Amino acid sequence: MLNRTQIWSSGGGTQSTAIAALICMGELHPDLSVIVDTERELSTTWDYLDKWVIPALEHAGVTLHRINKSDYATVDLMRNDDILIPAFTTESGNIGKLPTYCSNEWKQRVMRRFSTEQGIKAADVWIGFTIDEMQRVTQPIGKWQNKYPLIERRMTRGDCIALVERMGWPTPPRSSCWMCPNKSSSEWQWQKVNAPSDFKKAVVFEVEIQKHDADLWLTDTGKPLSQLDTNTIQDDFFTGRCTSGMCFV
Repeated sequence: MLNRTQIWSSGGGTQSTAIAALICMGELHPDLSVIVDTERELSTTWDYLDKWVIPALEHAGVTLHRINKSDYATVDLMRNDDILIPAFTTESGNIGKLPTYCSNEWKQRVMRRFSTEQGIKAADVWIGFTIDEMQRVTQPIGKWQNKYPLIERRMTRGDCIALVERMGWPTPPRSSCWMCPNKSSSEWQWQKVNAPSDFKKAVVFEVEIQKHDADLWLTDTGKPLSQLDTNTIQDDFFTGRCTSGMCFV
């Protein structure tokens, strides 16, 4: 029977920061810690990690390996004529949504290829889902098995924030790629206010993908992101959340 390596696959967000706190407290002991840089991650994620999480982990003797997506992924934005992100489409006359391939190609496969390169043959991969995200829980078949340490502790997202704040760290920002269509309206508004340069990049990105397909959009309004209506913003944290991978944790 293969020994199973314990891999913490950090998404860089609230729940992953809680896992970092548990590691620093000595409650969790990963054999390998990895965060994949999709090269489109919000700048606020890296700012927070560099200031608070990475120094604390290093003090605890843990290295969080930052892996560039482009070093291991076999595709970027397009596969043949298909776009990998779950963009919204108005091609049929109604608003629809394309499948999500980016999380698998840019995060899961990259993490596995890097880990295999380190000589790992079988692993439990720690993912930071909480009990209010049970609909996201999956279990792949084979040598890579998912493990959910926060769910094992019956923790909610609110519990994660409270734990992080008890560490003396600020409330962590939500993680995601700056152009991810799975953002809720409140998250787009948060990005516009807190990461304006990233928001501007997303606006330009939407225009660029429309050169490939004029019916593609980053929001479910079928209108340009630059025209985001901030008057109807609500706290819709779970709206449009990706269920296929390691994003937003």
